[in-house]
This record gives sequence, structure tokens and C-alpha cells, in this order.
Amino acid sequence: MKFGHVVATVLLIGGTALDVFAVLGMTVMRDAYDRLHYVGLAGYGALLIAVAILARESWSLIGDKALLTAALLLAVGPVLVHTTARSFRTREHGDWREGIEDHVEEPK
Repeated sequence: MKFGHVVATVLLIGGTALDVFAVLGMTVMRDAYDRLHYVGLAGYGALLIAVAILARESWSLIGDKALLTAALLLAVGPVLVHTTARSFRTREHGDWREGIEDHVEEPK
């Protein structure tokens, strides 16, 4: 077995494990805000899988597309989480800024 195949297999297993952990975390958490923490983890799993594809296929069309997809997931993931959390807060309070002052601690 070649070294590239071993590296690709290890990266693929690591990326799949991260994605499975993210799905389990989203399933187990009881609150929607807690579930949002695991969405960002899925982007890193996709990155490891994309690097595994790149290690296996080299710089080909499939490797480039995998890397572009992972980069897109990493870039859009935090924006998606922030927007979803803001919409949850708006639905609960009517305005996402309402009640923020209650949770801010005064500096001493």
C-alpha cells in the first residue's frame, strides 16, 4: 500500500469521525442554541475529507472541486450559524437586540 493511500485513509476516517460526532452532538443537545455549536464542526470534517480526496486524486478536477466545496463550507458555516441564532432570538423576543443589556456584566 502506498503512503498516499494510507494518508488519504487516515484523513478520511478522521473527517468522517468529525462529521459523525457533529451529527451526534446535534441529535443529543436539547436546545437549538446548543445544537448550533456542532454545525461549525461539520465544516472541519468536510475539510479533512477534501484533503483526503486531494491526497488520493492529486490536483485533478475532482480534487479541486472537493477543496473548493470544503473552503465554501468553512467560509459559509459561521455566517449560517450566526444568522440562524439571530433568527431564533428574533422569533423569541421580537427583536434580536432586546434583553441584551440584561446579560452584559458591568466592568469593575
